[in-house]
Amino acid sequence: MKKEILFSPGPTNVPSEILLEGAKRTIHHRTKAFTAMLEKAEKGLAGAFDTKGDVYILTSSGSGGMETAVVNFLSRNDNVLILNTGAFGRRWANIVKAYGIMADVLEYPWGESFKLRDVEAKLKDKKYKAVLCQLGETSTGTVNDIKALGGIMPKDTLLIVDAVSSLMTEEFHMDKWNVDICVSGSQKGLMMPPGLAFIALRKGLDAELGKGDLPSFYFSLVHAKASREKGQTPWTPAVNLIYQLNKALEMLKEEGLDNVIQRHKDMASIARKTVVEMGLELFSSAPSNGITAVKVPEGMDGSKLIEHICEKYGVRFANGQREYKGKIIRIAHMGYVTVPDILMALNCLWLGLKKYGFKARPGAIITALETAAGLDNK
Repeated sequence: MKKEILFSPGPTNVPSEILLEGAKRTIHHRTKAFTAMLEKAEKGLAGAFDTKGDVYILTSSGSGGMETAVVNFLSRNDNVLILNTGAFGRRWANIVKAYGIMADVLEYPWGESFKLRDVEAKLKDKKYKAVLCQLGETSTGTVNDIKALGGIMPKDTLLIVDAVSSLMTEEFHMDKWNVDICVSGSQKGLMMPPGLAFIALRKGLDAELGKGDLPSFYFSLVHAKASREKGQTPWTPAVNLIYQLNKALEMLKEEGLDNVIQRHKDMASIARKTVVEMGLELFSSAPSNGITAVKVPEGMDGSKLIEHICEKYGVRFANGQREYKGKIIRIAHMGYVTVPDILMALNCLWLGLKKYGFKARPGAIITALETAAGLDNK
């Protein structure tokens, strides 16, 4: 019998309680019952983003949320600054390029976070309509300092943040940190299946809707705002996913949002200390709470290692992306992951490394247990 457990950075494991919500009878979306369900979800999401602004729910992947941010608030002649720290920083660049927007790109080696001094120099040298960046770079397991970035932003420059893999895994306070627009998705820290994207706007920013010159239809927040005022969405929503969203938000609130972030910090601590004790090297210089990326040992095929571990033990880690495929392993511990889960995953990693000839230190498993025990006794 094969049982696969996801330790990939999306989709992630979904609790049975949330899965069962998706099996509820689908209701018609132009009803008072749906309006109540939608408003509850929007309110819960505002708490997750920590904002008093509006949150819109899109039937889309996270990339659709990123495109929504671009087409609704930027114009063709705008200058923007992109902080590119990996595959999803590159995605920001590809989206703005598709719409003919002029972009300066601060590009960093994969595994590094952006440097605040570089951004400050750019902001002093040139006026930008927006700065686009990631809270957490999924491709490298790296977290960026959005709090510090928000502290240096000019008042007339938008700060647009991708928190697709970071909402509910990293500390984030949208309003306090001066973030204007933030995008996230359902299949990461929110413990849900894929299919929903969320875009949160700083309070009052919706007054800027419709002023840009980029074409949009499905991703138009002008349409979304008009429908929202009636308690509706402009297009047919993923009704059953919104059932699941409300259940996920309810479960996270019950755990306590601060406790959720602490749980992710604890999982990351166990993972990082254990892989280092195994003899592996961390890939990121600023590791995130949601993903631990490690370098594959010299001479080993990381792709084969990942597939072996999945086929033999049912533990699904993620490969590196693009030029780092086969060179790094991404161990995701976001969403529905607890101490027994991460201990099991790390044991399977150790077994896989031994199979492929790497002399993983046996004391690593003791380190994992002791780290977990230490966290439990705090």
